Amino acid sequence: MPITTEPSATTDGGTAIAFGPFRLLPAQRLLLEGDQPVRLGNRAFDILATLLERASEVVGKEELIARAWPKTFVEDANLKIQISALRRALGDGQGGNRYITTITGRGYNFVAPVRFEKLARAPPPATIASAAAHNLPLAMTRMIGREEVVATLVSRVSRERVLTIVGPGGIGKTTVALAVAERIISDYEHGVWLIDLSPLGDPRLVPSAVATVLGLEVRTDNPLPGLIAALRDRRMLLLLDNCEHVIDAAASLAAAILGGARDVSILLTTREPLGIPGEHVYRVGPLSTPQHSARATAAETAAFTAIQLFVERVTAIVEDFALTEENASTVAEICRRLDGLPLAIEFAAPRVEILGVEALAAHLGAGLPQLRARVRASPPRHRTMRAVVDWSYGLLSEDEQRFLRALGIFAGGFTVEAAAAVAIDASDAPGEAIDRLADLVAKSLVVADVSGASPRFRLLDTTRAYAIEKLDESGDRERRARRHAEYYRKLFACAEAEWEVRPTAEWLADYAGGINDLRAALDWAFFPDGDVGFRRRLQSLPLNRIRMCPAG
Repeated sequence: MPITTEPSATTDGGTAIAFGPFRLLPAQRLLLEGDQPVRLGNRAFDILATLLERASEVVGKEELIARAWPKTFVEDANLKIQISALRRALGDGQGGNRYITTITGRGYNFVAPVRFEKLARAPPPATIASAAAHNLPLAMTRMIGREEVVATLVSRVSRERVLTIVGPGGIGKTTVALAVAERIISDYEHGVWLIDLSPLGDPRLVPSAVATVLGLEVRTDNPLPGLIAALRDRRMLLLLDNCEHVIDAAASLAAAILGGARDVSILLTTREPLGIPGEHVYRVGPLSTPQHSARATAAETAAFTAIQLFVERVTAIVEDFALTEENASTVAEICRRLDGLPLAIEFAAPRVEILGVEALAAHLGAGLPQLRARVRASPPRHRTMRAVVDWSYGLLSEDEQRFLRALGIFAGGFTVEAAAAVAIDASDAPGEAIDRLADLVAKSLVVADVSGASPRFRLLDTTRAYAIEKLDESGDRERRARRHAEYYRKLFACAEAEWEVRPTAEWLADYAGGINDLRAALDWAFFPDGDVGFRRRLQSLPLNRIRMCPAG
């Protein structure tokens, strides 16, 4: 039973609600972990506030939906996504801490001890940077095992203007880079800006991608000189993420900025260094795992960061899971087989709900040698990641597999409506898209971003590449590509109609997220054997205005 020191306390401006290491300040709409703000989306905040106000009681789904989505009808799956994001933000299950439990068929219960504290004085203003100062996404999961790495990089960024985070796919480079950028937003007068290069298929588009994120209009085939001129008097940090497939273009851009914009710093993630003068490289290694020969207790095993990540991700789904003397060696074996790669652990952990740790270890042990034999030409890290994705895909139903394959056609983030237009067939039930997405989010095959007004989804790069391969094998790629192109043609036709009547910032907020997929649709239509008629319809879109959109 949660302990409340002041049962009659209310959540007015002078009250904080404390639990574990956290304090919720309702009047300021602020959640603190210690003295550090925790970034939550508005709906996740409202759900947490409601659960805390009714701590130890079961709060029904309808009440939570009414609080988070007032006067709006939404599917239950939206609530499931927000609860999952909230649990991960709180580290629910880590170190034995439990906060939110599911009461099947009824709702949710906040079970941790809660204290209502009267504030002696008003708290200082929130230190979470405003959206105007950056475009960094909310962290949907707690970072584990990288605190020392992040602290080291934070201390280096100020004196090393081009700092490259290098490591294999799935190692967590982006997670580390975003954590570093988040902590130094206030150091840069003109902000911290994330440019995700992963959707770019043409290296020549790298300068344009930076320009669009910064809101600079591109009017030339060679935007680099104009970009450098615009940056010359700015003090900002650019985070160039996923550079490996456009490495030469990223290197040229970094070298130009280094020489022409002295107060601009660059943080990059890639699988190989840029190889330019002035570059400093930090290589990220895997999370730590126990040695195979070690006979460790559960407490000793829990000290390794790969184990901590695995346990937290499992307990977010299997509420009564714990690391014990009986399962510690098996969990350690799982993390070793996954090479301590965070992405592989993220994929594997949810399967404990279905298989348990013993069967999970057996599946990984049986599958890895065979998969390596099929892809001998691939680097070892790709073989491991392919094994995890291949096996996760095999656990899906046929309908889920079809849905995931179709999602591979998206080049960037997408909405529920986009997923429904591309991946849902006429024979599927209404509302099927959100249910399928919620299931795949829970299984760590789709990533949900719930920080905005409407949730957006994306596939991890490894998953998307795998889904595209499966889509090709199914013979369904052309049909899905056509649906995808038609959806974005209609979307940006609406954008054109609204251009003159809506404020630019509002227009961009609604349509910028689809720019990478519109580019992918154009690539499909202009392919040598593309649809000529469709090509003409796409050419009628307001491409000059669309170039203003940041990459989504």
